[in-house]
Amino acid sequence: MLPTSISTRVIAAFGTVVAVVLLLLAAGWMVAGDVRHANQSVRRLSERLRVEDAQDRAQQQLRLAIGEVTRAAEQPRPITSPQWLRVEQALAAFRASYGAASARDAAATDFARLAGELIADARAEPRRITRDMPQFLAALRVLERERAEARRRLVDRIDAAVARSSRELYASISRIVFGVLGVLLLLLASFLWLRRQVLRPIVAIADQLRQFGTVDGEVRVEGRDRADEIGDLARGLGEYRDAVEQRRRAEKRIEFLAHHDMLTALPNRLLFEERLAQDLARVTRTGQRVAVFAIDLDDFKSVNDRFGHAGGDRALNHAAQLLSGCVRADDMVARLGGDEFAIIQVAPDQPRAAEALLMRIFRACDATAGDEVPVQMSVGVALSGAEQAREELYNLADMAMYRAKSEGRHTARFFDEALKEETRLRWRLSRDLEGAVERGEMSLVYQPMADARTLRVIGYEALLRWRHPELGDIRPDQFIPLAESSGRIDSLGLWVADQAMAAARGWPDHAIVALNLSPVQFRQADLAADLLALAERHGLAPERLEFEVTESATLLGHRRDDVLGALRALQDRGARIVMDDFGTGYSSLGNLRDFRFDKLKVDRSFVSAMLDHAPSASIVRSIAALGESLGVPVAAEGVETEEQLALLRRWGFPQVQGYLLGRPERLESVLRSAAYAGMIG
Repeated sequence: MLPTSISTRVIAAFGTVVAVVLLLLAAGWMVAGDVRHANQSVRRLSERLRVEDAQDRAQQQLRLAIGEVTRAAEQPRPITSPQWLRVEQALAAFRASYGAASARDAAATDFARLAGELIADARAEPRRITRDMPQFLAALRVLERERAEARRRLVDRIDAAVARSSRELYASISRIVFGVLGVLLLLLASFLWLRRQVLRPIVAIADQLRQFGTVDGEVRVEGRDRADEIGDLARGLGEYRDAVEQRRRAEKRIEFLAHHDMLTALPNRLLFEERLAQDLARVTRTGQRVAVFAIDLDDFKSVNDRFGHAGGDRALNHAAQLLSGCVRADDMVARLGGDEFAIIQVAPDQPRAAEALLMRIFRACDATAGDEVPVQMSVGVALSGAEQAREELYNLADMAMYRAKSEGRHTARFFDEALKEETRLRWRLSRDLEGAVERGEMSLVYQPMADARTLRVIGYEALLRWRHPELGDIRPDQFIPLAESSGRIDSLGLWVADQAMAAARGWPDHAIVALNLSPVQFRQADLAADLLALAERHGLAPERLEFEVTESATLLGHRRDDVLGALRALQDRGARIVMDDFGTGYSSLGNLRDFRFDKLKVDRSFVSAMLDHAPSASIVRSIAALGESLGVPVAAEGVETEEQLALLRRWGFPQVQGYLLGRPERLESVLRSAAYAGMIG
């Protein structure tokens, strides 16, 4: 049997109530009709009673008027016309009060007749009054007796009608009252049923709806197993709640992903910047100081090369766990991207708190020394000052971190006054670098490259110099990174190439000009075409050009295909490509596998140390052997002593370069030098 729906039950209950109400209305209508009929009957009887009263009054007036004239006639006393008029009017009124009823009422008729005779005798022959009076009085007594009986019967009928109407009215009202009570009971039962079956479940569902946003986990919606509308509502709300919960979980997940790193689950750069801004605003009121730690993993590129990206991910997670284990609960550890991490520490006792955290971090790193991938970090720390900007504070920590890297890695450095002064200098140099060429502050010097056996100069390496009008000579390792970071290296590099090729145009045809290319220059899609176009404009054969590139991962790892494409374009036209600073990068052998270099240049750090440092000597000798096995010439930079030259000759180096052969000089000095004269001769 199918369950009855709530709407069907409500309609049935409503129909029942309506039917009962209609029955009560019909009963009320019938009661009103009965009351109306009873009232009409009582009204008719009352009218009859009023007629009887009027007849009684007419009879009394007639009797009094006859008594007055008969007494006056018997005394004798004169009877005035008004008296006779009153008695005649009284007789006429009596007869009129009976009207047609006089024909039916013998006593009234006899009384009226005898009254008339008595009045006539009193007027004509008063002596007959005595004879007529007994009959008149007898007729009066009969009339009064009959009138009294008639009134009694009327009163009885009125009483009976009123009693009957009262009984019927009471019975009808009782039925109506019971009917109303029945309707009220039905309404009460309906209300109780609605309250238990409808209202209470709806209230429970509403309470559970209010808990949707505050209670985690599953919430059982009451009434889902019902087969009526409440069940449909409960199931619908349950489905809605499930959808809301899924959406809320998705939004929380999206919110988490928007502010956290997916790999390590640490806060990301966005959340880091928001937290840093909040802490900087808060410490202005509390008097505390914010310490920002900029952290970079050392040798992370080699980890990726050795273990692949999966191994790199494990190393990043390991570092994240290590840092998280060193900080306090209210500190924040964030991963900003790649192998960059950061920490925000708020404390009143800075820099003591920051130093304690650094000690914990490096102790934890030292504990991983025996692991397959030990964790080593370079850390820079900057402390907030008055009105410290968020971005500026992190940049200061980042500068300190890079200084730590440059000082040997796996160490820490606070941003101090020396770094602040260095930062000011970098800012000034970066500003003054703009337009330095146009102001004539930039110039080229040329360092000779020679055959190792004969020491005959075979060419010159063009080197850029900057003489600042106020600060004097600026080292290339100071201004070249500034030019690279600002993007000025593109135009500056082409200017150097243009000046060097213009100078080499006057050299002997066999003389080589070597130019250094910055990794940043390879962002130019037309770099190779621009360099070859300069050579053609100056009438310089591409075979006389050597382009030196570093073997760093920055060069051959970023946009690798574009870099190799530009190098091959130069090489195809006859220019030689030289790997500079060989042995210092992370992927030296991998670069030799992927690209056929025309020459290798051993970094000066190995050459300068090889007489006193056996590992450096082994490296230099191994590079010479590697070049010989590959058929690639190897040149040594930084040759400053005869002992170094002798050792390099013994190991088979074909080319050398260094102060022993000549320092970098301006073109005018080069043209006047003996080395240049020997090259011409």
